[in-house]
Amino acid sequence: MRPLLGLLLVFAGCTFALYVLSTRLPRAPRRGSPEEPEGRLLWFPSDLAELRELSEVLREYRKEHQAYVFLLFCSAYLYKQGFAIPGSSFLV
Repeated sequence: MRPLLGLLLVFAGCTFALYVLSTRLPRAPRRGSPEEPEGRLLWFPSDLAELRELSEVLREYRKEHQAYVFLLFCSAYLYKQGFAIPGSSFLV
């Protein structure tokens, strides 16, 4: 029973650490448009033009915050591999 409790504590600690890393992201560049003067950070694209715009925003974000993106990517990959969660091969 004790090893199972230890595993659950490690899993909970790692989940919390990954949650904190993913919710405390540095500010992204805001892109404004005539109908949205304050801009928007991330959105779900509805057509190919918006997908390209979102791709550009994410590229800029990666250039500005390269170390944080690398840390978050590595943390997510190790979390998925360490707890045998399917889908880590799609991260590469």
